[in-house]
Amino acid sequence: MGEILKKRLKMSKFESPYQEAILGLMVSASQLRANMDRTLASAGLTGEQYNILRILRGATECGHPCGEIGERMMDRASDVTRRIDALEKQGLVSRERSTDDRRVVKVRITEQGISVLDSIAPKIHLFEEELRSKLSEDEVRSLSNICEKIIEVS
Repeated sequence: MGEILKKRLKMSKFESPYQEAILGLMVSASQLRANMDRTLASAGLTGEQYNILRILRGATECGHPCGEIGERMMDRASDVTRRIDALEKQGLVSRERSTDDRRVVKVRITEQGISVLDSIAPKIHLFEEELRSKLSEDEVRSLSNICEKIIEVS
């Protein structure tokens, strides 16, 4: 097992099956992220900005406060405000200070932001198709279950 990974990392053997699994997950995640980054760059987005837009699309017209967006992100970044600044400059999100609590700023996706997500959706679906060509539905479910267990440990 792990011949492709050994070749990729130029290793002759792994110290344990756990090391092999951890390295395999890390290399796989890195490759997935690199592919996604190339797709997002074509739309002028970073991975974090795409994640914010994806979160806001699910929030409907209500939007989310900045802190809520930070909690929902895949990579918990401390500079959510800076990332939202960049999205606002591009016209992809809007902000509004709460009238109830002036400390709270609600962020909403704009129609332009939705259009950007719609324009890259076919490219994102290509990733799913590539995965579908390599993994069965049962394998994908097993992978998801394994990821759940890893997330729980972290």
